[in-house]
Amino acid sequence: MFTSSINLMNIDMGGNRFEGTIPAGFGNLDKLKLLRMNSNNFIGKMPQELFLPPSLHTLNCSNNNLNESLPDELYGATSLRVLNLASNNFSGTISNKIGDLKYLQELKLQSNQLEGTIPSMIGLLSRLRSMDIKFNSLNGSMPDNVCHLKGSSSSFLELSSDCGGFLPLVACDCCSTC
Repeated sequence: MFTSSINLMNIDMGGNRFEGTIPAGFGNLDKLKLLRMNSNNFIGKMPQELFLPPSLHTLNCSNNNLNESLPDELYGATSLRVLNLASNNFSGTISNKIGDLKYLQELKLQSNQLEGTIPSMIGLLSRLRSMDIKFNSLNGSMPDNVCHLKGSSSSFLELSSDCGGFLPLVACDCCSTC
């Protein structure tokens, strides 16, 4: 589909009702910085090649029907600033390797089927401005270092989890939205 000789830097194919699986060929685009495939009908697993472009800083695959667990290769995409995988059917846990995404500013994982506890390694993401993990099956407490990060940064404005209601899944004293 694509070869590394193509100099595409930004691809926005959001809202086009594309169907099928996400092509692995996007991984061949060495200069790719922004990839938006939100609001389509993509299904299945995210191809591991998607995380290969070394300068990929924005990935939005929200509002599709992607499933299985978050691929391990995701955590190797260390130039990511924006990761939006909301409103899919991802399952499994959020890996501690999320702390490797040191440039991440926006993390949107809401409305999936993620489970387990919230990794404390998120507290290493010193550039984080917004994190939404509501409407999953995550449980436990928001890690103290994530709350500390939110409290110590004037730019960390939004922290949302399933911390409200009669039986909250997540205990969070620092969340801006429950």
